[in-house]
Amino acid sequence: MGMGKTRVRVNQSQVEGWIKKFKTIEERGDYEAFLRTQDVTSSGIKSRFPCPINPGRVYHTLSNNETYTLVQLLQDPTIVDIKEQYPETNVKKSKAFAKALEINHPTYTWSATDAVITWDFLCTLLSGKKRVISVKPKHLMKDRRTIEKLILEELLALSLGYEFIIVTDDEVKTEEIQNIFRVLRGAVLDTHLKSLYTQWRNGFFELIDKSPYEPISMAIEQLCETLHISFIESFTLMQHAFWVQDISSDPTVPLYPEYSPYVLGVQTHA
Repeated sequence: MGMGKTRVRVNQSQVEGWIKKFKTIEERGDYEAFLRTQDVTSSGIKSRFPCPINPGRVYHTLSNNETYTLVQLLQDPTIVDIKEQYPETNVKKSKAFAKALEINHPTYTWSATDAVITWDFLCTLLSGKKRVISVKPKHLMKDRRTIEKLILEELLALSLGYEFIIVTDDEVKTEEIQNIFRVLRGAVLDTHLKSLYTQWRNGFFELIDKSPYEPISMAIEQLCETLHISFIESFTLMQHAFWVQDISSDPTVPLYPEYSPYVLGVQTHA
């Protein structure tokens, strides 16, 4: 099948094979991105991003901006499931939509074969609703062809009753998103740390309340002694507190441990 080959000079039967394989995996209750990092030549920085919440789940993102968006989605408590590079496998339908819009249906590179339209992300919300997210560089939002493809993506989403949102790179290239990366390692705690978390959190709140102008690393360090854990473990508990949003900070300030609660604009919510 040559799934690992870049998708150029594609013929119809290959596409049908990909769709069949995709559906088989999905029906099994598993998920694999319709486009994987090895399937595309994109100018963006592609990555295989291990899910911080479900061990073994790897997301295929095709640009830095998609990775930034993914991290934001992973931390959003209203989102329960994220599928990346999700296809509208009904090509007849997307062709009919393109025809009605009077635009050219996308094709594979160096071939006349109609491409399967994929959304960057298809999310399931707590409410059960579905939301499609398309990630685009802001400078392309004036490009006619980009706009045509987005309209097609949006109409396909709306026809299924999904919400449709466009995220531009300037919205995700932020310190706020970098801060989520900085606490990613604390997303899931092992059993031992989980059992210490509430105690750690209460101790941390007390310490930063007493010393709002001292670096937060001092509080992290003091709790090592109190709880008989290593600095790394105490630091991981701090990351977890931010991940679960028991603590938040000023989104415009980098979350560095050498900064004080005052500089970081720390707020506690537990």
